[in-house]
Amino acid sequence: MSDALFLKDGRYHIPTDQSRGPWSPDHLHGGPVVGLMAHAAEQASGQPDLRLARLTVDLLRPVPKQPLEVDARVVRPGKRLQVLEVRLLAGDKEVTRASALFLEKSTVDVPPHGRFVETGLRPPEAHSAPDLATAAGWSKRYSPHGFHTTAQAIVLEGVQGQGRGRVWMRLPLPVVQGEETSASVMAATLCDFGNGVGQLNLGPSLGSINADVSLYLHRAPVGEWLGMEAGSHMQDNGMGLVETTLFDAEGPVGKVLQATIAMRTGGK
Repeated sequence: MSDALFLKDGRYHIPTDQSRGPWSPDHLHGGPVVGLMAHAAEQASGQPDLRLARLTVDLLRPVPKQPLEVDARVVRPGKRLQVLEVRLLAGDKEVTRASALFLEKSTVDVPPHGRFVETGLRPPEAHSAPDLATAAGWSKRYSPHGFHTTAQAIVLEGVQGQGRGRVWMRLPLPVVQGEETSASVMAATLCDFGNGVGQLNLGPSLGSINADVSLYLHRAPVGEWLGMEAGSHMQDNGMGLVETTLFDAEGPVGKVLQATIAMRTGGK
């Protein structure tokens, strides 16, 4: 087992087994892909006074488990606001595209009625926990190895296909070997699990799969545990939305939105 989701080899990022998805050993889970895009955006930003406020990732096609190239560039420079574009390439094929928004940090006096409401939840004191697949009882449904068996979780409620769930999650290894994983990148890497935590099962072998991830962070999470409270809804046209609140011991840190479509389980 590797000690990272990706290994760096020159201009390539080599996915490890821990980054695989639950459906096929040949494709990656969305979480490591989103995390890698966030990591690349932070590195390309070059502005330590700005912080990641939004990351929108379009999952154009399944990302193969093969050497990947990441291309990140600034499309709107600035000292208070910066926009970056990130592309993920497998060979000569673009497999994922992202837009990242960085905003200036400042100190303001916010009145009580404008503050985020605390959750009152406290993260686990342990430094480890079962993997998400084990904690949620998914082990018999999915591939025995991948990101779903790497990310750690403590289930508070739900996560049984009824369209809602609340968990604490932890990323036990870095995104890229030998490189620091910031708190914002950690949140980006875990946030794709919103659709898993709030998965809406529609019948035998029929579920909902997300085609994108939009992460909004109003502050970076504190500590090694990230809380997730996810809820899913769908129209009878097969189009749905997952909305996830991210939180830590101090309260909410952001939101995740994911557009979903009804699909037979087993692949995109």
